[in-house]
Amino acid sequence: MSARKSIRQSGAMIITTALFLIMIIGLAAVAFDVGHLLIARNELQNAADAAALAGANCLNKTSAPSLSDCNATVSSSLNWNVAYAKATKAISMNKADGQYLSTGVVTTGYKNLSGTPTDLQPITLSPIGINDRPAVMVQASKESGKNGGPVQLLITPMFGAATVPVKVSAVAVISAPGTVAPATLIPIVINKCLFDKYWDSVAGAPKIFTTSDVDPYGLSTAGQPWEFLIGSAYHYGTCYSGQWTSFNLDVNSQSAVKALIDSGNPSALSVGNNTWIEPGTKTASYYDLDARYPTPLSPPTANASPALNVTIIVVDTTDLTNKGSVPVIAFAGFHIDDIQGGSGKYVQGHFVEGLTAGGSSGNGPYYGTYTPPRLAQ
Repeated sequence: MSARKSIRQSGAMIITTALFLIMIIGLAAVAFDVGHLLIARNELQNAADAAALAGANCLNKTSAPSLSDCNATVSSSLNWNVAYAKATKAISMNKADGQYLSTGVVTTGYKNLSGTPTDLQPITLSPIGINDRPAVMVQASKESGKNGGPVQLLITPMFGAATVPVKVSAVAVISAPGTVAPATLIPIVINKCLFDKYWDSVAGAPKIFTTSDVDPYGLSTAGQPWEFLIGSAYHYGTCYSGQWTSFNLDVNSQSAVKALIDSGNPSALSVGNNTWIEPGTKTASYYDLDARYPTPLSPPTANASPALNVTIIVVDTTDLTNKGSVPVIAFAGFHIDDIQGGSGKYVQGHFVEGLTAGGSSGNGPYYGTYTPPRLAQ
């Protein structure tokens, strides 16, 4: 009896052990395939992210000769076509689950960063709201007939599941900056009323000079952005003036302004921060600025040398002749065409659309500058 009982107990243990091993193997198989799925999905998401960012990087750039890439030059308007082409091309440069992608869906339009509406809005959107940002969306999948999908499961088919389709989406935007990095700005502020004279806030672009317009300076060319002067507040009216600023430093001297011309803002500056207005014409500072940005005057065009594109501070005040600190309300893109010291004392140029302020971040009102592309939530 004891021998038969021992045999029965041994058999039960063998069966229990076998069942336990089957369960362990099953759990391991599931864990293996879950890990495989997560890796495949992450690779697919990374590919979509990279393609969306590549496309968004071209939104404010001119087209390269191939028309599927962009130059570093700022475009006179948002370049939806090359952004679409660049994102489409970038899809095939990435792998997921061991295979290069061959297809994806690219859409361009405006992304509302507040989340309402949730879908991408058309490129013809007007007016453009404060939370609407130019965007590129890339949708990619590994499913039947697409990119070698669906994802093959290596072990779990024995449990009745052989493949799993995977879909991802990525949206990249360029946004008006709320904060700019050190060494981004030149030490000049302009009044909002000056900005409003030459900027179309509905279109989000510089106002264009037409043959029916009258230019008080005789500088503008039909079909091009208005050309105007930023002159000292002591010599120009409130809405036609600018002034030197020392950013977060209270220093009021020509040598201090020259140091800021050469090196830019010493620390990050955000919308809502104060910037110091430094009174005085500072004639020599115009020569210093001209030395930093040499400007042999030529017929101004919207796509002139990008080396002369600068970012300037916009404030809203009734007087730029008094020393004091005033809040920054935005950062504007400006192209310098000429600088005059002596009796002139002005900076000549025009507003530009789509200038990238390197190292900038956050969200602010769009005054012609964008952050580098980033993924939207």
